[in-house]
Amino acid sequence: MADSPAKAMYARLTGFVSRHSAGIIGLWVLLAAAAIGFAAQLPNVLGDHGLMTNGAYSAVQRLLSSRFDLPEEPVVLLFENRRMGAEAEFRAFIARTLMRVDRISGVDVARNPLRQQGMVKGRYAFALVSVPGSMEEKKRAIELIRRVGSDDPAFAIAATGKPVVQDEVNRSSKQDLKTAETIGVPVAFALLAFTFGGMGAALIPIAAGVVSVVIAMAIVYGIGATGVMELSVFVYNVIPMTGMAVCLDFALFMVSRYREERARRSAWETLHVTVATSGRTVIVSACCVMMALIGTFAIRMPIFNSVALGALTVIAVSAMINLTLVPALLFRLDPHPKSRRRPVEPEDPRKQHPFWRVWTSIVLRRPIVSAISALAALTFCLIPVSAIRLDIPGPESLPRTNEARMAAEIFASDFGPRERSTVYLVSESRSRIHEERMMRELRQDPRVHRIAESRSAGWDDTMLLTLWVRGQGDSAETLGWVREIEQRWSGVALVGGEAKYEQEVRDEIFNRVKYVLGFALLSNFAIIAAAFRSLLLPLKAVAMNLASIGASFGILVWICQAGRFGMDATDIAIMIPVFIYGLTFGISMDYGIFLLSRIYESYKRTNDNASAIQEGMSVSGRIITSAAAIMIAVTVPFALADVAGVRQLGIGIAAALFIDATLVRSVLVPSIMKIAGEWNWWLPFARR
Repeated sequence: MADSPAKAMYARLTGFVSRHSAGIIGLWVLLAAAAIGFAAQLPNVLGDHGLMTNGAYSAVQRLLSSRFDLPEEPVVLLFENRRMGAEAEFRAFIARTLMRVDRISGVDVARNPLRQQGMVKGRYAFALVSVPGSMEEKKRAIELIRRVGSDDPAFAIAATGKPVVQDEVNRSSKQDLKTAETIGVPVAFALLAFTFGGMGAALIPIAAGVVSVVIAMAIVYGIGATGVMELSVFVYNVIPMTGMAVCLDFALFMVSRYREERARRSAWETLHVTVATSGRTVIVSACCVMMALIGTFAIRMPIFNSVALGALTVIAVSAMINLTLVPALLFRLDPHPKSRRRPVEPEDPRKQHPFWRVWTSIVLRRPIVSAISALAALTFCLIPVSAIRLDIPGPESLPRTNEARMAAEIFASDFGPRERSTVYLVSESRSRIHEERMMRELRQDPRVHRIAESRSAGWDDTMLLTLWVRGQGDSAETLGWVREIEQRWSGVALVGGEAKYEQEVRDEIFNRVKYVLGFALLSNFAIIAAAFRSLLLPLKAVAMNLASIGASFGILVWICQAGRFGMDATDIAIMIPVFIYGLTFGISMDYGIFLLSRIYESYKRTNDNASAIQEGMSVSGRIITSAAAIMIAVTVPFALADVAGVRQLGIGIAAALFIDATLVRSVLVPSIMKIAGEWNWWLPFARR
């Protein structure tokens, strides 16, 4: 089952848990009780989405704020005149409103439509308002701005802009989590009760999951409160989603193995076997999940780093809970913990779960046909991936009826440059010769529609060029032009603007995602090869994971981009494929490792490949199906989220898990293992 040092470790852990079960339970309960207050404060230390690089765009934003009196991320106040021919009253309304806004502490009206041209068009006008720096200060300021409202039904005012949109996303994320918990946890409990045939055993995984999430959220709150890392708002959804799904899976494996072994062993022996088998599976699975997530740190943005940190924290806590608290609960709640009798005679595992025994026999009887059929279905699911459109999320990630989104769409339509992108160049050289040469070349550039020059007030006299460039800011042509301009005028000017932001984010993800993919593949290959003493099995496991994740991308595109099942049609948020890969690659290993562990146990006992596959599938098939159903029950409710990114994440993970537990683990894995035969267990220079 394991090498001698590992056996000794599991024996010591079993002894410790059995002797101190009450203390272990009490310690975890105390930790959870102490963590509740800190976990509840986690939203207070979260920032924005965190999809930001520390490059030229950020530097230009700071210069625009400090030297040119342009707020880095202004609140846009959109005024609407609903009464025709009331221009004078409309202007008076704007003046009154901005006077009230200006009185709010820390808030400053940076651009007034009554004093500057181009800010009034038809029945709409807009003002730019700067708000304080921290996320909590911005939240309070935005709330006070909203309270200003309109004192005349003939005129309306709405707030939008990045701070307002982000505040709306934060609010929606909290509500989305409540909705998901309200639906997902009861469904998961019902599935556990059905699997175990009673509510008592089902409470153990639920309790373990809740404790894991609460403690992990408290730890991450401490990280955010101390300023160690900037936390993305997505952390608030990822920790419960990942924690409940993974911890319930781990606990399901532990509880089911304990109940299976208890029928023929004493309580202590059962605990030892459970820790040495399912506990080993938990360790290997947790290592696979964590290594897959560690790779996402290669993308240097807060959204990836903080989400990975949150997921790593909750998975580490889940593993510790399932190696200590869950065994302690199982032992403590055993009605006859000191009994050494065997209540029931051992049952041949191959006679258990007749459905899975029959199903596996069918698959193994025609392994080539089964494998080809499963691969054809996976290929069919992959087809929509070719049409995937990745986008950086903005106001469109909110529901269509959201005020901030509607105001943003009106603002973009009436005041945004049509088929134009705004690019800023801030002089670094202080050389008039370089600046004049840059101006001449830009005026001759056919992509530049118009140029406006301004200089900062004060002693430094910094030059700012505002360029209106032909083409959308996220088009390949515009992004290529921005890269070229930055390279040509490196050392002379810093490049900023929305097009630059798009370019930096896309380049950071696309240039570094190969490290995320490679690290997850190699680390998981090494872990599985060491755990199962095979080279073919880890290759197969990695390939199967890639197949299920790729197929889930196709389903995600088919549902979300096309707007099926009553959902808004939205492009896929650019970070979602990385999240799905990082989270699902490791999580889906749970099923694979659990299945391989049972097959490996049988193979070591019988030395018969076909018999080991048959027995492993017969014993683990029901548990894998239940685990997948429970994990899907936890993640699918996020598909009802108002925030598009959260919705896409829930759909993508649920699709990957469904495909993995059905096509991959139930058909493809046993058929390929049957075809490979004894090569499954080949490892050069290995002693068995």
